Amino acid sequence: MRSSLTGLHLDRRNPGRHAGGGLAAAKTAAATTSAATTAAATTGAAVSVARAGPGRQPALDGLRVIAAFAVLLVHVGGVTGLAFTGTPLSWVVSRGDIGVPIFFTLSGLLLYRPWAAAALDVGGNPATSTYLWRRAVRILPAYWAVVVVAFATLNHASLRSVAHWAEYLGLAQVYDPRPWWGGTGAPGLAQMWSLAVEVSFYALLPVLAGLLTWYARRAGPDVGRRARRLLAGIAVLTVAPFGLAVLEYYPAFEPWIGETLPRLLTWFTPGMAIAVVTVWAQAEPGTDGPVRRLERTVAQSAGACWLIAVMTFVVACTPVTGPQTLAIASLWQTEIKLALYAIVAAAIVAPAAFQPRSPTRLSMILGNRVMRFLGKVSYGVFLWQYLVIYGLFAALHQRNIFSGGSFTLASATGVLVAVTVLTVAAATMSFYLIENPAQRLYQRLGPRSVKSRRRALANTPKLPLC
Repeated sequence: MRSSLTGLHLDRRNPGRHAGGGLAAAKTAAATTSAATTAAATTGAAVSVARAGPGRQPALDGLRVIAAFAVLLVHVGGVTGLAFTGTPLSWVVSRGDIGVPIFFTLSGLLLYRPWAAAALDVGGNPATSTYLWRRAVRILPAYWAVVVVAFATLNHASLRSVAHWAEYLGLAQVYDPRPWWGGTGAPGLAQMWSLAVEVSFYALLPVLAGLLTWYARRAGPDVGRRARRLLAGIAVLTVAPFGLAVLEYYPAFEPWIGETLPRLLTWFTPGMAIAVVTVWAQAEPGTDGPVRRLERTVAQSAGACWLIAVMTFVVACTPVTGPQTLAIASLWQTEIKLALYAIVAAAIVAPAAFQPRSPTRLSMILGNRVMRFLGKVSYGVFLWQYLVIYGLFAALHQRNIFSGGSFTLASATGVLVAVTVLTVAAATMSFYLIENPAQRLYQRLGPRSVKSRRRALANTPKLPLC
């Protein structure tokens, strides 16, 4: 989910090399040195963004792990009934879906950042076709494998339905107002509604980015004015879903609307705003402007940010965001949950995204070797968890809570541990047998622009950060 900005080349040839010598050569050298100094001042921020902005940030791997296992927790809690006991623990378990907005916010940050850099004239516009191909190769192969297994083992009635296959293979199931399944998805695929929303964001992002860039550039060349316009446009995108929520409840209740991108865009936009700030901080004139200080302060205040996230999450673990059971939430409960979850995701992601490249306590905690590995396979953890749950229950001849099963806290905890271990194992195999080979195949056969861009980056001089 990371993109690259093209590096900048600076001509370091001797400017007085062909001068006639004496005073003329001295004047030429002085003038060229002054011009080079001015150029460095104006392009230094661009070099900084090109090298520092989109690179791999280990702390973000840890956030993917937290999000993936939060989703796993709520799903295991659902099938064992641990999420419906009315205790403080069950309220926390039932709100494990907080992993979804964390995932969405990370996507908004990592995917929009190259477009934010382009809007602030510190990077070229990403090639839309290359971007879409990269997303497809990253997402679809492993997902399609899960769909095939789920249809073959748990959805026999749909095996001969072209419409059912097309709906799931195309990740369009959330836009079916009268689905053929119950709950949030077909057996083994109930969690895929959020992936469908994610892919919708992938497809729409170039359009949103283009509109935001057009609006920002109307402010002129000033970086600050452009950045403020980007943030204003993102604020509009953040607020719009709150109005669209009304359509979910009036004139008739349409639950499918609540699982679509227009209703959940609020969970992507915090990441987009964070992306703008990261680029703005590097492009800001001067050595230590207010935006850089803001970024540094947030990075150094990770504990305070996480405390805000925890306190907000505690409020979300109450009936104010809806019932603990599968009962339908009211319009106001839905709106409050949308807002609180966005705050939690922003407070968790921002300090991690603003971390400097040098090792920090947060980056070492979230980016240690174990977290990096789990972050690498976290997509597979998300994909395979429900199939693992079904497979484990079938192997143990155990019924889930919806089929008459009963679990104590100890037995539910045992199920959670077993599902976690088996899911990580399945995700690891998925990564090395499906995801990684697909990435390598793309690198060999993908668009030439990807290869040429990588060659350009490889030949870029390593310049010091400004």
